[in-house]
Amino acid sequence: MAASTTLRPTGRVRAKSPYLLVAGAILLALLGAALATWTVIGARPVAAAGVGDPVDTGFGTFMVTRVSTTFVPDTQGPPSAAQHAGTNGSDQLQVWVSLANTAGGKGVALSTGQFSLVSETGGQKPLRAAGSSLENGSLEPGGSIDGQVWFDPKPGSTGRRWLVFTPAGGDPVRVLLGNVGVSRSPSHH
Repeated sequence: MAASTTLRPTGRVRAKSPYLLVAGAILLALLGAALATWTVIGARPVAAAGVGDPVDTGFGTFMVTRVSTTFVPDTQGPPSAAQHAGTNGSDQLQVWVSLANTAGGKGVALSTGQFSLVSETGGQKPLRAAGSSLENGSLEPGGSIDGQVWFDPKPGSTGRRWLVFTPAGGDPVRVLLGNVGVSRSPSHH
């Protein structure tokens, strides 16, 4: 009679393949690195558009090309818009803009009411534009236009300011104008 041999379990379970464990660990490490990178990139502050930076819009592009202040004189001639607004004898903030309608098949309505000024020291209420050379116009498909918008901020106000342009039916565009102050004395630019 032949002796029978019985195999007894040793209490250790052998992994079918050590490569599966290593591959799983590497995959988890790669996923962790990707998540960490995505978190760091997403947390970086996005630089605000400034003067000279084209900004994409739903209709094409918008850009602030220049910012300055000019003195509004107290004239003795016929009444001017500045005198009616009570801004004579102070500086006026002037912003030059450029728009291009490259992304659509329809015209873009333009008006003074689409422009406002936001100041870091002026509270939450935006200041509406006092006037614009783009009043009641339309930018036709494939067209571009340069214009000027002006504001009458409180005399003596200083600090960083942003121009906000809200196209009809589109998202507002915000452009940093920088530190722009206005006073009651004549500008010497």
